[in-house]
This record gives sequence, C-alpha cells and structure tokens, in this order.
Amino acid sequence: MTIALTPIQQMVREARLIVTAGTGGVGKTTTAAALALQGALAGRRTAVLTIDPARRLANALGLDAFMGRAQKVPTALFTAAGLAPPAELSAMMLDMRATADEMVRRYAPNAEAAARIVSNPYYQAFSTSLAGTQEYMAVEQVADLLESGEFDLVVLDTPPATHALDFLDAPERLLNALDNRAINWLYRPKEATTRDPGYGARLLGKGRQMVFKSLNKFTGGPFFEDLATFLQAFSSLFEAFRVSSRAVQALLRAESTQFLVVTAPYPATVREAINFRAQLVERGFPFGGFICNRVHLPMTPTTAAELRPALVAAGVASGLVPPLAEDLAGLVGDHDRMADRDALSLADLAEVAGPALQVVPLLPEDVHDLRGLVQVGDWLLGRRGAG
Repeated sequence: MTIALTPIQQMVREARLIVTAGTGGVGKTTTAAALALQGALAGRRTAVLTIDPARRLANALGLDAFMGRAQKVPTALFTAAGLAPPAELSAMMLDMRATADEMVRRYAPNAEAAARIVSNPYYQAFSTSLAGTQEYMAVEQVADLLESGEFDLVVLDTPPATHALDFLDAPERLLNALDNRAINWLYRPKEATTRDPGYGARLLGKGRQMVFKSLNKFTGGPFFEDLATFLQAFSSLFEAFRVSSRAVQALLRAESTQFLVVTAPYPATVREAINFRAQLVERGFPFGGFICNRVHLPMTPTTAAELRPALVAAGVASGLVPPLAEDLAGLVGDHDRMADRDALSLADLAEVAGPALQVVPLLPEDVHDLRGLVQVGDWLLGRRGAG
C-alpha cells in the first residue's frame, strides 16, 4: 500500500529550492533548519542559507558560528543525536562582501578591472549597504550553490519582510537604482553623451564639470568625480547583472522552487501571511503552503478530577494531590483559552490554504539542538498530530 505524501514531504524530496518567507519573529530560521535536516535525512545533499546573524541556528546545528561558505554538519553530531542521515547537511550565513566580490570577478571583463572595482571605497560601501544588495546577493548565492552540483536541495531563510514583496522586489530595485538617468549622467564619458561628438558633447562635458566643482564645495573634496570614476568602472558589469537578474528571477519562478509562508497564530501575522500568498500567486511565484508555528493545542486531561490519577501515578504526596490538581487545572484552562484563540486564527488561514497548511505547536522549550530540529521537522512533515 502506497502512503500518500504530505505536500511538504513531497517538497523535501523533490524541490531544488525551498524559500521560507514571512515577517520577523515567526520562526522562519528554525523552520528552514528543520526542513534542511529533513532533506538530508531523506537522502538529499542539502544546504541551508540564512541571512539571520543570530547564533541560534548555528548552535542548533552543532556549529559554533556560521561562515561565509558552506560548512558540513559533523557526522559525530548526528551520531550523538541518534541520527544517521544518508546525505550531508551543510549550513552557511550570507557573506555579502564575499558574494559581491565573487560576482565582480565573474562578470568583470578582466582581472585588472575586477581589482580596480573591488578596491574602490565606493564599491566597498555599495556592496554591503545599498538597499536591496543583501537580498540580491542572497539569491545569487543560492544560484551558485545549486549550479555547483554539490547540493540537491537548498533551503533559503529570508530576512524578515515588513512588506510582503520587499525580498522579491529588492534585486530589481537595486538594478534600477544603479541604472537610472541621473547615475548615467555621472559616469557616462563625454563622447557617449550625444551622437554629435562636437560642440554639444563639449558643452555637456563643461556643464558637468561646473556642477561637480559646485558640489565639491559642499563635500570638501572631489566626491562626485571619484564616484563617477567608480560608476564608470562598474558600468561594465551592468549588462551582466541584468542577465544574472533575469536568471535569478527565472530560478525563483521555476517549478523546482517552492515558497513556504511562515506565520504565527495571531490575527495581524495571519493577515500578512494571507496577503503575502496572494501577491506571490499574482506575481507567478510557486506557492507551496503555509506553516503556522507556536500554536497552542488543546490539552488533556483538563479538570482537577482527571488530573488527580496522573499525579498519584507520578508519586506526588497524597496531601499535595488535591491542591496541586486544582492549580494545574487552572493552568490548563488558561492554555486552552489560548488554544481557542489560536483556533480562530487557524480557521481564517485554513479557509485560504485548504490542505496547504501545516501546524507546528508551541513546544515546551526552545529548539537548541538537532533533536529539537527533528521534533519540529516531524510536525512540519505531518508525522505528528495527524488526525
């Protein structure tokens, strides 16, 4: 008898790229790590890439800290956790500067041009701080990991998105910012500013020099000339960036890519998740489902009378059983009221998601090791809580 796979089980076995997306504080990082671990357990060479500098994911995977390259989780750590994945699991944190430098070396016309760009102070600021750079570099890094042939599955933990499409739109915004008319005016050589290389070009060249001279009075130095020099050198990469951006956008829309929208059972975050899903679908990105983390599930037993036998069996002194049972029943009641609240949010989510919704309960303690990630993974893949 063939057992039907849940959507996320099938995703872990077949997808090449899984993107966990959503607002901050909903458990995207833990979800990404748990999915990556399940990929390795399913026999797929898997890498998880995070943009979150927090140490919790590294520690959960048994690593002291992330590096800007893929690090394999040591076999000894799996053995200590009672696991024996048939494939390797690697993890890394995005190193924006290293990724940007690699892109420059790849797309520059020659090594000398690449060295000139990389050593420019304006490039050093651009590569780590310009809006959209982080997101652009993240997807470039994912593409590199997949093209390397070393991994069957890559899981990307995206940065928190205050607005649904911040992450998806950022690469295009970055390219637009670098290729607008004002910046073109700064770096374009005089002979390229007009088809007439005579008086018109000379006039425009003189006009630009006058503007630079005036602006330099405010900056205290040849700021704009230096910036123009950098942009002129960097302009040789624009077309390569545009080609790469189109390839990246194609990767994000490929059938082998799946977006999972991660949320928590609160009305505001659920509304944001539903809106995110709508915009993903509208823009042609493959939506794989919702994951709702930290959900309060109803508890049993719930009354003091039902709790007393369990306390007796646990060896609690007979004189303590009645008051302890009453106190515990009160705590269970508080928990179940929160479970009722969460159920309302889940109902709103389920109305949109249908079967594409997986619930992960609020666990007794934070996930801090491989065993905890396995527990989360079991819920994600529908192995626990079914029925």
